[in-house]
Amino acid sequence: MRSITKRDDAVMDIRWCRCGLLVGALWLVPFDAGAQTWVPTDLGTLFPNTSQATAVNDNGTVVGTYWTGGQQLDGMHGFVWTAGSGWTDIANDWMTSVSGVNNAGQIAGSSWNIKRSFSHSFLRTASGGIVDVGELGYRTLANGINNAGQIVGERDTANGTHAFLWTQGSGMLDLGTLGGTDSAAYGINDAGQVVGESTLASGATHAFLWSVPTGMVDLGTLGGTDSGALGINNLGQVVGYARVTGGVASHAFRWVSGTMTDLGTLGGSGSVATGINDSGQIVGNSNITGDGDASSHPFWRPAVGAMVELGTLGGNISRATGINNAGQVVGYARDATSRDHATIWSGPWKDLVGNFGSYGIWALRQTAWMPVHGWSPKTIVSGDFDGNGLDDLAIDFSPNSGVWLWMNHATWEPLHSLSPTTMAVGDFDHNGKSDLVLSFPVHGVWAWMNHGTWQRLNPFEAAHLAVGDLDGDGCDDLIADFPGTGLWTFWNNTAWGFLHPQSVTTMTTVDLDNNGQAELVASFPGHGIWVLTNNTTWSSFHAHTANVIAAGHLDAGTRADLVIDFGPSVGIWAYFNSSAWSRIHYLNSTALVVADFDGDGRDEVAIGFGAAGTWRYSATAASPWTFVNSHSASALVASRIH
Repeated sequence: MRSITKRDDAVMDIRWCRCGLLVGALWLVPFDAGAQTWVPTDLGTLFPNTSQATAVNDNGTVVGTYWTGGQQLDGMHGFVWTAGSGWTDIANDWMTSVSGVNNAGQIAGSSWNIKRSFSHSFLRTASGGIVDVGELGYRTLANGINNAGQIVGERDTANGTHAFLWTQGSGMLDLGTLGGTDSAAYGINDAGQVVGESTLASGATHAFLWSVPTGMVDLGTLGGTDSGALGINNLGQVVGYARVTGGVASHAFRWVSGTMTDLGTLGGSGSVATGINDSGQIVGNSNITGDGDASSHPFWRPAVGAMVELGTLGGNISRATGINNAGQVVGYARDATSRDHATIWSGPWKDLVGNFGSYGIWALRQTAWMPVHGWSPKTIVSGDFDGNGLDDLAIDFSPNSGVWLWMNHATWEPLHSLSPTTMAVGDFDHNGKSDLVLSFPVHGVWAWMNHGTWQRLNPFEAAHLAVGDLDGDGCDDLIADFPGTGLWTFWNNTAWGFLHPQSVTTMTTVDLDNNGQAELVASFPGHGIWVLTNNTTWSSFHAHTANVIAAGHLDAGTRADLVIDFGPSVGIWAYFNSSAWSRIHYLNSTALVVADFDGDGRDEVAIGFGAAGTWRYSATAASPWTFVNSHSASALVASRIH
């Protein structure tokens, strides 16, 4: 009997035993804070051997397999990992591998009993209970699970290996084949659509899509002989691999409504797509130019656009195995000692963090909301305080609780017992770690430097703070509004300089003329908006006073754009490329922030509109407005916490 493998001979053997390995501490590779790139996080090991992550749910829970002694079946254990709790061993019987996890925390896997040589699939409930999935005397291997707890995989029969669908209460359903002897199922969406691969009567292997109404449907190839489907999202979009016309190499494909599209490679001979989320983001693995078949590199691909290489941990092989609706990618990467480590990759886009009043603080990671804290804070700011490439949050919970840090979207740390008037974030010594500036009543302005050192900057309390490189030396400068004395700048973390005698309603910094030196854009009560250009000349920008001023790159232009909320009578406007005004909305905002939330390289505007809820605006989209939340946010922050 032939065993089907998810194989592309020209690229890699995808049908590695869905397994992994564990260590106690989370470790992130060194990161250049100035670079917008993917950040690989080494999840470590519990033993000095090998681990591989196989799946991640929308809450960021990672599952996989690790080995206690060499990459053999003997000593194989499943694991579950969360940012807050770290590693949990899953040892169900003699040997265990884990293949999937859903949003309820249910886990699909397979185990081998020491008294039998074949595997049995299992469902591990969120409370830790084990439900056997299989039939007495037959080998089963679980490959995926959906949010309804349905499991798919492959099982031995008297007539070959067949794909199965298991549902608690109904048991195991044999999905049959496309006319050959063998089949295997690798993915299932929440509608119960199943994907995998099956042999034909001719002996070739083809990708299939199965559903209750249609049964098993052949998805075809890219012109070659074989194909296999490895992932499906809730829109019914399918990804996998297929051999191309006239060659032995396979390419990653995306199949949508009857059409299979070749996704190409990273420059090498072959590729394979292993997962797709509900935003259409695809992950997989590819050879790169010049490396032959000796290596494997993971990629991420947006719904529209090209493959992006995700990087390694120092070795020549990394593989992506799954992606969630927050855009987090999991898999494994080989390190410089030739050991595979379970890895999670974080993309360069920002997540939206909002204060929703009595509902507390929530974060929107792509399409998935996650709770941060149940309390409504006074102030939230974001920065990479430990320099690992992932943003952290500094949150002022008012005088009763003070300021706390939410580090790496996992750990809470108390920072200060007092509640500041305002806070700002910058890198004042240009070392890759964000520094936090806090203005306290009575106690003045202080900086928390490099995740550990307090430095008093000024004995007076500031009403507003802004940060930017006004002199173009590569280090941020602090701009402080001291009521009664006006605007001052703390240059290069060393000396104060006077800027303007009046106080502001709001201010921000942005490089408007693309010369590497930030301008200060400030709104003065009764005098409108003014711009300090290149730290030398004040010029009038607009006659109206602003409630909020934010900056970003909203379109394809080379210059930065401004987004300004002028209040109820005027609304929100954008000033594009230092030349053209465009009205975004006639309403004013309760909160507003500008950042790239979808990873397309252009910024969007997230806006709270009071009773109308929270929305997101894109200047380049055919439908510019996207509904975000029915509740209005009193504060919005952009933060890379996925």
